Amino acid sequence: MKHRKIDPQEQETASSGYSTPDEKSVQKQAKIKHLRKHAFVNRISFLDDMDKDSELNKNRLVGFYNMLYVVAFYYFIINPIMTYWKSGEWIETSLYNQMRRDLFMCIVTWPLFYAWSHIALLIQYLAMMNIPKVLIFIIQHVSQIFMFVYAQYLVLTRDWYLPQGAFVTFQSCVFFFKMHSYTMTNYKMRREWIDQGCPKSNDPFSYPNNINFKNFTKFIMTPVLVYEPQYPSSGKIRWWYVIVKFINTISMLIMGYMIVSNHIYPIILNVNALTLVDSIFQMTLPLIFLCLTLFNMIFENYCNFWAELTHFGDRQFYTDWWNSTDYEEFNRNWNRPVYEFLYRHVYLELIFEFGFGVKKAQLATFLFSAILHEYTLAVSLKQITPIMIMFMMIQIPVMLCTKRIKGTKFGNLFFWWGIIQGLPLILNLYLRFNELPKLLFE
Repeated sequence: MKHRKIDPQEQETASSGYSTPDEKSVQKQAKIKHLRKHAFVNRISFLDDMDKDSELNKNRLVGFYNMLYVVAFYYFIINPIMTYWKSGEWIETSLYNQMRRDLFMCIVTWPLFYAWSHIALLIQYLAMMNIPKVLIFIIQHVSQIFMFVYAQYLVLTRDWYLPQGAFVTFQSCVFFFKMHSYTMTNYKMRREWIDQGCPKSNDPFSYPNNINFKNFTKFIMTPVLVYEPQYPSSGKIRWWYVIVKFINTISMLIMGYMIVSNHIYPIILNVNALTLVDSIFQMTLPLIFLCLTLFNMIFENYCNFWAELTHFGDRQFYTDWWNSTDYEEFNRNWNRPVYEFLYRHVYLELIFEFGFGVKKAQLATFLFSAILHEYTLAVSLKQITPIMIMFMMIQIPVMLCTKRIKGTKFGNLFFWWGIIQGLPLILNLYLRFNELPKLLFE
């Protein structure tokens, strides 16, 4: 009979009595508590040109950023003039007419989802009434799944185009994140509270004092996807800051529409008359400019707009993803709210609650993210075309093969080449999905 060789460290741990299941559980919960407690601090948005202490304003390259604003303003002014000279209209309206179809029903989904999200608050009141855990579990998951079902029902049964479908689908994902985080974070806080003997406290942010309508509403309105009873505060609202961020958000939304209607939509309409290579080349620059515009609109202006109104002090909605030297860095840095949710409520929960190893938890988290991306596109486009999930899963071997260039200039160049060429390639594959076998094998 073969005997397993015992590692000296394992033998010391076993003999010292430090590896009991209860103490392991305590250590795991302590780690989770530490991460939850120290995740948010007061930080300024990286590219916030309105804050003198931002990284942008401390950098001597700030003039290049200002130049981009001037270029954007110039485009914003001359594009309507050129459109008027060409067609007699100040702005291309065929795409707008599609986007405004059933617009009221599309917009009203936000207050509907907001009202529905209060089920997460109701669940906490039920938990404090010692309702059976099984019933709470059923209510939690049924209420969260219902939002996805309702979003799919609206998109598939109404005469909507991609913009309406994408808006509703993204809203369902955002409210799912918030409901799940609120439920799971309070579940852990309740468990710790019970373990401590249910102490009474005058702290309004300790459990169960944090379970109230005001605290829940503050979380829903705050531009963050993971729940904390209390976030770092930014102090007094700067109303001039709110106004400028709002104007920037609307302006960039209009500019994004101009880019799509003038430079991308005509190619899409004519895609069958173009070769794959030709359409990719024509879409490359407009798509990268569109994505940069939307990134700045959402993460620098829209998120800061709501952060200022809700006194949210941690403005790190992104970091310097443009300096990424592999796609792992990019996935971690370009969308911090979603990354924080995946890290805390998928990755850490798989490790500490379900006993996954680190590597398996990483793979499962990445797969969850890929499926979520594919879901939003499948519902928005009203067809299942697993192209996005394929490209995301391809990132795994690419990241393994490019470890040697991580942290190098060539790594950053390779990253940008993948982004610039990947965007039009993915869009064209979706547009030509029925022709995909011919494109691949003929």
